Amino acid sequence: MELFLLLTVMLASVSRLQAGTLREKWWRPRVPSNGNSDNSANCYTGNGQDYRGTVAVTESGQMCLKWDLYGRAVWNHGLSSGLGKHNYCRNPDSSRKPWCYTRVKNSVKRKFCNIPRCPSQPKPPTTCGEQTKKQLKIVGGRMTTVESQPWIASIFMKSRSRNVFQCGGSLISPCWVLTAAHCFPEGSYTDSAKYTVFLGKNAINETDPTREQSFIVEEVIIHEAYEESGQAYNNDIALLKIRGNQGQCAYETDTVRTVCLPPRGQMLPSGTYCQIAGYGKTEEGFGFFSQFLKETSIQLMSQSICTEKEYYGNMMTENMFCAGSPEWDTDSCKGDSGGPLICEVNDHMFLFGIVSWGEGCSRKFRPGVYTRVTNYNQWIEDKTHMPDIASGSMYPVK
Repeated sequence: MELFLLLTVMLASVSRLQAGTLREKWWRPRVPSNGNSDNSANCYTGNGQDYRGTVAVTESGQMCLKWDLYGRAVWNHGLSSGLGKHNYCRNPDSSRKPWCYTRVKNSVKRKFCNIPRCPSQPKPPTTCGEQTKKQLKIVGGRMTTVESQPWIASIFMKSRSRNVFQCGGSLISPCWVLTAAHCFPEGSYTDSAKYTVFLGKNAINETDPTREQSFIVEEVIIHEAYEESGQAYNNDIALLKIRGNQGQCAYETDTVRTVCLPPRGQMLPSGTYCQIAGYGKTEEGFGFFSQFLKETSIQLMSQSICTEKEYYGNMMTENMFCAGSPEWDTDSCKGDSGGPLICEVNDHMFLFGIVSWGEGCSRKFRPGVYTRVTNYNQWIEDKTHMPDIASGSMYPVK
């Protein structure tokens, strides 16, 4: 009974994934014995949903059980997912890689399979990180147009009859926005239906359909280890999966483009000038957001300085870094949260930081603190199933 329920739950998920293409039918189709297998497939791409190879061994070396072992009802609804009268590894429910059921002692367990990921194929040149107009809350910053920051997202929360600006974000792929976890105080209980994302916005209180694209939020993914400690946020990172009213993702224009991700562990030297952008407050204590998009230039600071007692001490973790102006006259501020800290490398802009926290705005010895994006490449890949983007493949190789 336990096994039957387990398989039934799995197939319920499969049915949902196939909504619109696989409908309930009164007749039962003839089931192929091999599930459309491909003997030459020895690796998988993405999350392996399209894998049709014949590997039938788990990562720990156990043999897989046949998918149809417990009745036709189980695999009749999973044909388009590659299930059938076989025990080959498959991924019918969008897990992170192909898997199968195997017997462990007296019970049946679900285990990932011993299949390598296919090497990344060369991709055509991408326009990620390309500004169509270069300019150099930004406190002390200057007003800019969105062509200078075409990846910036504005996140709104529905409140009664209107949308209220919540945070910024960065478009890292047509369907995904990277932002800060603290923008969603309900954490893993966040209702994605309450949020709307706009791209291509010059001002949060104006709408220009010729430049902007709007999206519903299909999914909010908060980092599992996100935590608040006083005013500091650790693992302050979140992903939003976006979708237009017609089911489409973002499309490239002069005002909407993706930003590049740097590779894992990559960081630039302290003193490097980078940019921050947002719609936040223009000075500490000011009651309103700036309304208009602003940007400014700041310098990366060494971790050893940021962890000094005069600065933030042990409030800093390895998942954070700080940046500011040597004159303490420009900074990110309330309302800029979730927005980008970008640095130029070989004429492309790379997202190194997410506006996270800080004490006040433009205070001496209190620089802005940013989520260190390059600590989360694997997490981004696991959640989006996009290894080419998450790997930082656009970053120049020395």
